[in-house]
Amino acid sequence: MASDYHIDNTDERAPLASRPPSADQISQLAKQFGDALGETATKPIEQIGQLIEKCGLAFVEKIIAETEATEAVGGLLTQDRKRRRSKGGVFFYLAKGQMDAGLRAEIFPNFGKGGDGTIAPPGIEWEERIAPMRALRDGAGQISGLTVTMSGRPGRLHIEGSSVMTVIEQRQVKAPPYPKGVPHFDTIDGVTAYYVFMSLRHWKRVETALEDEADLLVIEGSAVYDAQLAGITILSTRVSTKKLDYQQRKAKLQGEQITGQQPTTPSSEQDGRL
Repeated sequence: MASDYHIDNTDERAPLASRPPSADQISQLAKQFGDALGETATKPIEQIGQLIEKCGLAFVEKIIAETEATEAVGGLLTQDRKRRRSKGGVFFYLAKGQMDAGLRAEIFPNFGKGGDGTIAPPGIEWEERIAPMRALRDGAGQISGLTVTMSGRPGRLHIEGSSVMTVIEQRQVKAPPYPKGVPHFDTIDGVTAYYVFMSLRHWKRVETALEDEADLLVIEGSAVYDAQLAGITILSTRVSTKKLDYQQRKAKLQGEQITGQQPTTPSSEQDGRL
């Protein structure tokens, strides 16, 4: 992204782009980035400075841009899914997931530690997954239910009666930040086609919202491999968009703050009537 952050560069003999920033410049930038992220405490500001120094200014600007994009569509929940991460929390979460493991351990020494302070053992590498997974196929378990969530922009539509169909492709999969023990990969090349079925009623709910090209379709449903189409079929049970979900969460939170009530969980009897 084009950076909105500026540092003094009075030494005209060496442009900033051709040399690393000085300690004073790093400190200045870390403070500016921290202010933009809502981080004012000493420790996170120091960690932002270390990211600039060890990973480069371009890396930090890239994570800042991804943070802004993530916040624009509703942000990220904490690991226990009980609350939304702060803007600074989103930044550090994204940075940790994309940086070199050695530098991550250096800048964030508590990363991957359990509640008792012990360090979790290293997990399997992505390249080593084939043999154990093939061996486990003989003792495979059985799925009793499966729901997946996908987000993206829909392709061309085919509407037939109350059925709406579209195809969404996934290309060059990049690994998101995974918990320790789940193998990471750089990218997986190739194209996976997802053949999406949804009801016309569901589509009408999101059609206008998706006129905003910055918004993303969100689909929950069952996934099955379709050998005849050589792809994965998604049978949708819930259809929304990122921004519609964010607006719904925001309205719910504001309602709870006005009434002073905590969210309630319907009883089994109530669930049966919904």
